[in-house]
Amino acid sequence: MINYRKTIQLSLIAGGLLAGGMVLQACEEEFLDRKPLSDLTTANFYTTAEDALAALNAAYDPLQWDVHSRMDWIFGDVVGGDTDKGSTDDQDYAEILQFQYFTQVASAPLLMDFWSQSYDGVYRANLVLERVPEIEMDETLKARILGEAKFLRAQYYFDLVKAYGRVPIITSVLNPDEVFVARPASIEENWNQMEQDLREAIEVLPESYSGADVGRATKGAARALLAKSLLWQSTPEGCAETPWATQDQYEEVVELTNAIINSGNYRLMPDFEELFLLEGENSPEIVFAVQAVGGTGGWASENDGVMLNQWLSPRTADISGWGFSTPIGPNTPDNYGGNPDIKVNNIYEAFEPCDPRLEYSILEPGDEINGLTYAASWSRTGYSIQKFLIPEDQLTGAGNSPLNIPLIRYADVLLWNAEALNELGRTEEALESLNAVRKRARESLPGATCPEAVTSVSQAELRDIIIQERRRELAFEGHRFFDLVRTCRASEVLNAMGRPFQVGKNELFPIPQAEIDRNPALQGDQNPGF
Repeated sequence: MINYRKTIQLSLIAGGLLAGGMVLQACEEEFLDRKPLSDLTTANFYTTAEDALAALNAAYDPLQWDVHSRMDWIFGDVVGGDTDKGSTDDQDYAEILQFQYFTQVASAPLLMDFWSQSYDGVYRANLVLERVPEIEMDETLKARILGEAKFLRAQYYFDLVKAYGRVPIITSVLNPDEVFVARPASIEENWNQMEQDLREAIEVLPESYSGADVGRATKGAARALLAKSLLWQSTPEGCAETPWATQDQYEEVVELTNAIINSGNYRLMPDFEELFLLEGENSPEIVFAVQAVGGTGGWASENDGVMLNQWLSPRTADISGWGFSTPIGPNTPDNYGGNPDIKVNNIYEAFEPCDPRLEYSILEPGDEINGLTYAASWSRTGYSIQKFLIPEDQLTGAGNSPLNIPLIRYADVLLWNAEALNELGRTEEALESLNAVRKRARESLPGATCPEAVTSVSQAELRDIIIQERRRELAFEGHRFFDLVRTCRASEVLNAMGRPFQVGKNELFPIPQAEIDRNPALQGDQNPGF
């Protein structure tokens, strides 16, 4: 498993205040507090293979920051209606509540965090791609390092595009007088850059790693991220154009996902619960994950652990969690938060009662956690997330969890495969991938009788079944809001549960106002409605 910080000699070196070539004026104090400074400079650093690997590890490092340990559950699960912001009251981290009810403004600090940290990753990947080619070293290793950097750049850009739509494309290390870059005229330009990086990465990345390199980007990870980006550019029948749409790419999604399926490198693990425990890390079901290593430093961003366990654990004197992102279920108090519709189409009742994934995903009164019996009073909604919670004696400090965060699982790949096949009218073929996911869920718990295999359905029926299956299988993994938007379901689903989603406005988040204020090239190009 990669220990990002242990092998990093380089943080940002000479360009330390640049993120993706952009000056992070709004975040400078936090930025300097978080990242170790080095006496090295870009002039004397990039000379050996060890330097190249250290720079590459630095490019992986932002994956551990807030984008995936905090923003994924806010933007994906809270905004997507599967959870409430949680914690003790509406005023505790009230900014999340604004996102929950679509009243966020462009000046929201969360938006700047997401933007700056993602571009920090882009910048670090650009450093690798610009400086490593000149190093005299083993050419096979060099090609792999450059392939990993291209994968990472595509991942950081995917994070940006899913949140903001069109974003400035920066593919080199810029001087301070060059950093004011405009958004491209079309989202297609963003996708084209990601696709180019991923296609080139596929050519040079290995199928797998061993030893300390486990967790690095593989050929399968690059294929999967490419398939995901192509799926997001496509729109199902009956769906109006989404902010990410270009043209339907379902044929290549099938080709790429079939290549992953047929590679033999991945499989569904028999125990669903184990995927979210330490013993399930980097199993054959994990295509790509944020690698976490506990016990490697101090609090939060000073270490190689992640804070997801801290954010999500129940809030009670007996457990160290903060209790954010709490699932909504039938026992959530009526008119909770002044919203009488909050329990409509809730995540708890989306599961069949006999589906083992319900037990493994949601904590409810009477369940056991850390040797304690869960009480409804530990969450304002009466429920907590079970996924990602490991025993507290496995933590190195409350905010330093060693548990990896999966970004792409093989089950996700199978569901993309089913979705693309169904959109191509190959509905019977699509059932094989869908039913493989359902079979594993059913067999995760001895004696479970559901979910049963799906047979003899129409294309339209299967389209609904697949999106519901994604909701159950990938619950609380940060996908729900974006699945609703890219399939044109957000208004119908969220409005019914009292979330005032507006078509034409709330599909994307606003570009951070601080970026618009300081970058003349962005002025007058805010997302619609903000």
